[in-house]
Amino acid sequence: MRKLFVLGLVVIMLATFTFGVDFNFSGEYRARMSHYDTFGNFTETGMDNIGLIDTRMRLFSEAKFSDNLKAVLGFEVGDFVWGDNTEGYANHDFKNVETKQAYLEFKPDFMEKLKFRAGLQYWADQFGSSLYDEELAGLMIIPEMKGFNAQGGLFILEDEEVDGVDDANTLGILDLSKSMDNLDVKGSFYYHDVRNKYSMMYFGAGADYTMNNMGFGGHFLYNTGSDDDAYGEKKYNGFFGYGYGEYTMDDFNLKVHFGYTPDKVDGNDYTTFVGIAPDSWIYGLEYFFAGSTYDSNAGSWGYSGVNTWGDGDIPVNATYNGGHMTIAANLSYKFAFVNFGMMQATNSDLEEKAIGNELDIGIETELTEGLSFRAVYAIFMPGKVFGEDLENATELTTKLQYNF
Repeated sequence: MRKLFVLGLVVIMLATFTFGVDFNFSGEYRARMSHYDTFGNFTETGMDNIGLIDTRMRLFSEAKFSDNLKAVLGFEVGDFVWGDNTEGYANHDFKNVETKQAYLEFKPDFMEKLKFRAGLQYWADQFGSSLYDEELAGLMIIPEMKGFNAQGGLFILEDEEVDGVDDANTLGILDLSKSMDNLDVKGSFYYHDVRNKYSMMYFGAGADYTMNNMGFGGHFLYNTGSDDDAYGEKKYNGFFGYGYGEYTMDDFNLKVHFGYTPDKVDGNDYTTFVGIAPDSWIYGLEYFFAGSTYDSNAGSWGYSGVNTWGDGDIPVNATYNGGHMTIAANLSYKFAFVNFGMMQATNSDLEEKAIGNELDIGIETELTEGLSFRAVYAIFMPGKVFGEDLENATELTTKLQYNF
């Protein structure tokens, strides 16, 4: 009886405090089944064949107090692999609930053309997620301007006073974009500083143009930086150049991509593109890059393979470490699609530059309203960068996803 009384009191208090507050909820359920060959050692005895099923659920709540004030809180359960008993029998009682987003968004009464977003929030760069694509904690400022979009922010990736490290890790961003009839243009400036290690500046520009059934576009993101004097003497210069062309008619779509990141070392001069926490989705390839069906076995999460992953070291945690030149094509008709890609290493010191070719065949359809099903079979044919007498690697993946 006492428990019921306490529960009723809590419900009454919540109803009182939330009176006049508009709540909105959204989320995602995703289940994936994948059977794939591991990336790297493409020999008969070197590849492991993995089969697994994983699930993830996200729930986001938005509390709108007024037109000028709202709070967002998001949680994620998973990804958990079916049959994983490391924390509990048959997956239950796992401690796998994560805070995905937690921020307050507001416009001061005396400055309603300026919106602030403070807390843990999602941000991805404008250049195919080549620099960053994840949640991060900080302050974003978004001015409201007619016909012009702008946002600037400062984010704390690592704080020495919190976890005892000596290298405070911060990221500053400024994104600009404008739409003009059939033309969209964009420009950005990013600054990444890891105290006592290195600092890096990024300058980017791009454009997208649509004309009837066709579209063209591209971008160029340049990075330059150097080690801290006490840490080293390396200097970094690089870029990610990308272009595409697209044709659409009714249920038919064809998109062709070209991308390039350099790779050269001359003493302490490093010519390479450096990402932080990228997500290499732009080419639409499922095995070598981070595919939209299954990304946990990606051969390269970034477009150059050199990514700091937020810990301030260059390079670390790169599955394939080197610059890429990639030519890819995506062809789809109704529910069926085919992807093809050719990847070449851009390091002039390598005698063999062929990273490999990839072919994906798949389907994507809606089983019922809002519930999508996607299946893909990918074949990666490794090049001589990985050695001689190589075996093809394959991946068969299905994904069930519902957004609400």
